[in-house]
This record gives sequence, C-alpha cells and structure tokens, in this order.
Amino acid sequence: MEIQGIGIDIVDIERIEKMIKRYGNRFLKRIFTEREIDYAIKNKNSAEHFAGRFAAKEAVIKASREALPMKEIEILNRENGEPFVEKMENILISISHEKKYAVAVAIVRS
Repeated sequence: MEIQGIGIDIVDIERIEKMIKRYGNRFLKRIFTEREIDYAIKNKNSAEHFAGRFAAKEAVIKASREALPMKEIEILNRENGEPFVEKMENILISISHEKKYAVAVAIVRS
C-alpha cells in the first residue's frame, strides 16, 4: 500500500452547534447526506457527531487534493462503529471527539 495523500481537520463542536441552531436544516442539508443526518440525530449529542463528520469531510478533501463538494463525501459507520467513506474504498478515516473538539484524519492509499 502506497500513501497518496494525508489530510487532518479539527472542528470546534460548539461552532457546529451554533450553525445548527442558527440555520437548522438548511445548514445540515447543504453539508450532510440524509443518512449522515439520520445517524447524528439519533445520538444524545448530535452536534458532536455532526462536527466529527464535518472534520472527516474536510480531511478527505485535503487528502484527496480535490475540490470535492462536501455533500458528495458521505461518512458512514460499519456495524462495528468504524467510520468509512462511502464509494471511496481507497480512503481510510478516523474520527475522535473530546469535550470541545472533533478531529478527523484521512489517508488516501493506492
């Protein structure tokens, strides 16, 4: 396996929470897919999960070195909880949350 690109991003969870409160579904539907929205709103702290996915999308854009629209990047979870990028099998991602921040890293492999 050869690494083609690496991307990392960190997001302030409170910033995402404020965007959701201010713009509601308009913000969510511009950035996230229906499946991402369904996943996040089922969790107690949905803003944390939206922030993690936002960071993951940014990390994927950085790693792939392409100007991909955020909504075209779909972050889902396998049954074991592992996050993955739908339809982009060559990209590995990891997401983590800690109180105020969500961070994600993406690796594009050949």
